[in-house]
Amino acid sequence: MKQIQAIITGVAHVSTSGINLTEAVNLSREARRNRLKVIEGALSVEDQLETIILRYFFGTSHEKRAVFKSMVLDSDWCSFAAKRKLITYISDEQNLLEGRAKNAFDKLMRDVMSIRNAFAHGKFSSDDKRVWLSYFEGKSRNKELTDDYLTEVETLLRKAFDNVFQLSVKIGATKLTESTANPA
Repeated sequence: MKQIQAIITGVAHVSTSGINLTEAVNLSREARRNRLKVIEGALSVEDQLETIILRYFFGTSHEKRAVFKSMVLDSDWCSFAAKRKLITYISDEQNLLEGRAKNAFDKLMRDVMSIRNAFAHGKFSSDDKRVWLSYFEGKSRNKELTDDYLTEVETLLRKAFDNVFQLSVKIGATKLTESTANPA
């Protein structure tokens, strides 16, 4: 498959003592790779939310299921936030989550949306040792992309997917295979 070429811009912080521009560019390249993984991770969570929504409203098969997915769930106006609200309704109506588990799940979904937005819309800048992500969420924010922070992001995305996947199994939207249900 062809890999497209695109203009990529960035900001390098230069000190009076100078920087290794090649290293600054390499660090920014690594940050952009992580951006793509964050976006893909959030899309995986969103896909599971859609699976639950489709199951709730249309069961396993319905003639309008594909039309609803393409015209509503895949539309630009059916945001992650809108899907989150639908999941909250479904969860409440079906008693899928209660108390602390419900609050923790909602916070997890808000955090996924927040981190996805930061990486999707934020700007990277670097010197030859560090990279920062600058974004707006209520106020301007600037986060250094340390290994510890990136591990937190990775853990958040994995936990969110696991939680949504389990909810999908609970509502019957996803079926586990024998080997998944009973690992050896």
